Amino acid sequence: MKSVFYCVLTFFVLFNFAQSWQSAYDSCVKYQKQQHYKKAAEWGDIALSLYEKQAVTKDTNYSSILESQVNNLYNLGMYQQAEILAKKDSAYSKNNTERYISCCNALSLIYQRQGKYSIATHVSNETIKIALKTIGKKNLIYANSCNNLGLLHMSLGRYIEAETLFKEGMKVVLEVVGDSHPEYPKFCNNLAFLCQTQGKYPEAELYYKEAKEKIAKTLTKESYEYVLCCNNLSALYILQGRFFEAEELYKESKKIVTKILTEKHPTYANICNSLGFLYQTYKKYLSAESLYVEAQKIIQELLGKEHPHYALVCNNLARLYLLQGRYDEAEHLYKESADIHNRIFGKEHPDYAQSCNGLAGLYQEQGKYTEAELLFKEAKEIFAKTLGREHPNYALSCNNLARLYADQDKHSKAESLYKQVLFIKLKEIQSNFKNLSENEKEKYVQANINKYFNNFQLFVLKRHLQNPAITQESYNLVLQTKGLILQSTEKIKNRILNSKDEELKKLYVEWKLTKDQYAKAQNLTINEREQKKINLDSLAQQANELEKRLALKSEDFAHTFTPKTITWKDIQNVLKKDQAAIEMVKINTKDRPNAKDSIVYMALIVKKNSSNPEVVILNNGNELENQYITNYRRSITAKTQDTESYTVFWKPIAERLKGIRTVYFSPDGVYHQINVSTLYNPQSKKYVFDEIQVINVTNTKDILSKQSYTSKNNYLIGNPKFDLQIESEPNNQKPKQERVFEGFLEGLSQLEGAEREVKRIAGLLPNSTVVTGVAATEEFVKSLKNPRILHIATHGYFKKGQYQSSTQAMLNAGLLFAGVVDYDRMEMRPLDKEDGKLTAFEVMNMELDSTELVVLSACETGLGQASKEGVYGLQRAFKVAGARSIIMSLWKVNDEATQLLMTKFYENWQKKGMPKRKAFEVAQKQIRKHYKQPYYWGAFVMVE
Repeated sequence: MKSVFYCVLTFFVLFNFAQSWQSAYDSCVKYQKQQHYKKAAEWGDIALSLYEKQAVTKDTNYSSILESQVNNLYNLGMYQQAEILAKKDSAYSKNNTERYISCCNALSLIYQRQGKYSIATHVSNETIKIALKTIGKKNLIYANSCNNLGLLHMSLGRYIEAETLFKEGMKVVLEVVGDSHPEYPKFCNNLAFLCQTQGKYPEAELYYKEAKEKIAKTLTKESYEYVLCCNNLSALYILQGRFFEAEELYKESKKIVTKILTEKHPTYANICNSLGFLYQTYKKYLSAESLYVEAQKIIQELLGKEHPHYALVCNNLARLYLLQGRYDEAEHLYKESADIHNRIFGKEHPDYAQSCNGLAGLYQEQGKYTEAELLFKEAKEIFAKTLGREHPNYALSCNNLARLYADQDKHSKAESLYKQVLFIKLKEIQSNFKNLSENEKEKYVQANINKYFNNFQLFVLKRHLQNPAITQESYNLVLQTKGLILQSTEKIKNRILNSKDEELKKLYVEWKLTKDQYAKAQNLTINEREQKKINLDSLAQQANELEKRLALKSEDFAHTFTPKTITWKDIQNVLKKDQAAIEMVKINTKDRPNAKDSIVYMALIVKKNSSNPEVVILNNGNELENQYITNYRRSITAKTQDTESYTVFWKPIAERLKGIRTVYFSPDGVYHQINVSTLYNPQSKKYVFDEIQVINVTNTKDILSKQSYTSKNNYLIGNPKFDLQIESEPNNQKPKQERVFEGFLEGLSQLEGAEREVKRIAGLLPNSTVVTGVAATEEFVKSLKNPRILHIATHGYFKKGQYQSSTQAMLNAGLLFAGVVDYDRMEMRPLDKEDGKLTAFEVMNMELDSTELVVLSACETGLGQASKEGVYGLQRAFKVAGARSIIMSLWKVNDEATQLLMTKFYENWQKKGMPKRKAFEVAQKQIRKHYKQPYYWGAFVMVE
């Protein structure tokens, strides 16, 4: 503390400015306001020394110096020194009630930071009593007393009492000084942390953001309060799976703390600990360990080994060692953490339960099942008592205990616990989705939901033979969660469009415009964006915040549009005797003991007379996703006979479909990449197409959907003029045989077959508008609203890659329109002009809620990035836009075969009056007379 600067400065002041304690104090206050607590404390020390040496009688000035220095030392993490001065100040201020209460409040906080909860409780309770008796409730000092006692209750796991006190204090602040006062964000931050601890993430985020905004306005972004708020918000983002945002906030906090405080500070240690946890999540174990060890040393030095922060670091470090197989080190740290929490809080506190959970997980890993069971049970009961039976931590305990029982083949016990987990997690989705954007929902599900549902389905693989009824739960879970985020997006959109709230609709339009700007800005180079002063991250953030506001505001209308929960029985009731519904489920089995493959596929089959959904297990998931899908696609494109794919992808399922003529098929994983109808049965010498009708659906509950279409307008768009500078195609150029392109710079061939296609269809389809050539622009397509049929014949694309977000995947799939080459060759690309590439990201903004059918007569329009949500690409985009049915392709399509297929389809549907699905299948049969191989007739699938 006493640096060379301090010593020289003290000497200078004492001997040259003997009467200048006031000057030193003024400097202390100045640096304190600037959040430079190191310098503030040095000047405060000088001011105290000068005052104590020269003052004949101590007055209120002395108390003010003490108060400032207590605050400095507290913020520097020097709690013992702060305690000494706070006691001195309280003794001196006993005759001044308000000052005395403020001193007691400061002492209470200091005791809490030191982990001295018993004495902190006594001081806080006495302070509240004195405040109520002497100064009343309409006073900021009373509000601070409420805040301090609330913090204490929260630390001790008494959440109801904490919430009451925080809200009481916030009410006082609002009445006395309003929400623009620095005291207000303090209560927002504390309420946010309380909500976070209770698993109320949407409420927590709203409080944090309000606190962050108010602190930035009333104080500064380089303040201790701002750092605390950022740290808490980062922790919330980790819980929600928003790791990048969390990391950015932690880095910002670390930078500020280093500048205004010191690296030897508890807050700096907490940031290291949190960053370590984040890197552990990234599997950057060396970086995580380094940060944990650094945090551990700082906390030990400043607060000692008997502090909750030290125990927390021990717990995290133990988890890291467990993941690395360093079991002895992990056990030692888990036990140390549990002992510290026990001594401080007792055995009925969530932090103690966390240590028990960790130690139990270690014992389970080592096969010490008896010890693990006792600890898991203990943790589970503590969480139930302190946090409630719907808290994420309680769900975690139930899940851990269920897995333990499953490992021991105690299936009945495990099943009961898994059902509790499903109930909690499905409820958690409902409560935590309400203010998240689609991207945030995706991250949340990946971080907090998928592993629990996967564990249950993994258990079903083991349990269904002993208890076939468990497949009912399995199928119901799929119905509720496959395409979960898509369902949520559709609900929000429906609520908005059906509401009478003009403000909500205005917000919706603003969000769509912002998304459109973001999509257009993607096409600009970095230099172009800089010249136009466009920041992609800012645009993305703006769109994200607008979407979240829409999601939250639309909740006001949720009760009007929330549908009933669909079960497997509802599906069964609409099936005919010769029909079945199949849900494919991809299951990660890498944690399963003795698992040969890390991926298993399970087919859940519902028939009219099934007592339970039937199960077919395909244990070779890794081979299906690598070797076999490659072989399938190679055979398709090479137009060779494929005798293998049927056996591996379909035969085990087909064996359960005796007497079934129609299957409603909902794919998952690799099954999105194949057209089941094109699989060749080497025994019967027939394709699946000839043996059974396969109807592709996103989720089998879609077969319950009934929708009427009032629009009669149909739009047929084909053969856009891609390069407006070329008057016509060169005579010596060969006609394009496939509706795919390899890149803009190689040039794009016109698709004359696509033009003939739409003109022929127009003769079969009443109320049709045909748009080709220079008129077939992206602007025109975007302007369409709810046509009954939208048919697009052009080049399609999906750029394969490992995208970090669904947004990036949607930006890399699309359709090409007139002028795309002209835009691409521009030196300076304008933002007020479309680029000719209609991406899947942009399609989601279209209004197709009353559209019966979208036909994407182009190459690979059904491809995209597969996930539990389906395929992120054009398929999903048109579903989000509202289209009921989509016809799309899974591979490069032949131009002539496509023309014939589409013409026959409309002829069958419109002229011969066949149902849409049958018309499509008959058309496929008709073109097989001319094109025998699946490459030609099997490229397109209809998804409903």
